[in-house]
Amino acid sequence: MTTLFAVMSRRALTRGTASHGPVYRIRTVLWHPDFRISAVEEHLSVRLPAHKRWSQLADVLIEHGTGAPRAAETGASHPGALVVAVHQGSRCWMRLGAGDTVLALEAAGQGDPQESWETLASLAHAWLVAGLPAAALGSAAPYARWTQASDSPWSNRRSRCRADSASPECDRPTEE
Repeated sequence: MTTLFAVMSRRALTRGTASHGPVYRIRTVLWHPDFRISAVEEHLSVRLPAHKRWSQLADVLIEHGTGAPRAAETGASHPGALVVAVHQGSRCWMRLGAGDTVLALEAAGQGDPQESWETLASLAHAWLVAGLPAAALGSAAPYARWTQASDSPWSNRRSRCRADSASPECDRPTEE
């Protein structure tokens, strides 16, 4: 088993309220020895529902809900988000990239995995920005079981890059 090294820091930009979720600035340092990749990246992580300005700026969106279709729908309505995680209890559906990959996850272990889904979504963002293949992401998260949920109907959308640290492969959808 390969060990992925990641260090994440999280700074609250807003506090969550009864009607809006919190907004965090996440900084991730990632090193994967098999791929000989090291990357430092920063992104905004937003828990929905949130003010429209924050949700439109988000790189990572977290939402309560169920199913791959919901993850794809949320991603399509927030085209700037590279990662969308929709979760309910021990289950999570994570849309990666422009919508062509939705992974179904199930927490392995006990307790409330809500914070784990947020951390895993941020790790997925760092992974994709580093240019690592989405299919290999499952081996980086031993506390969750991964399966491919579906291909999204939005998989044919064009892509664009938004961050200087992004891989040369454009991995963000354009607004059409």
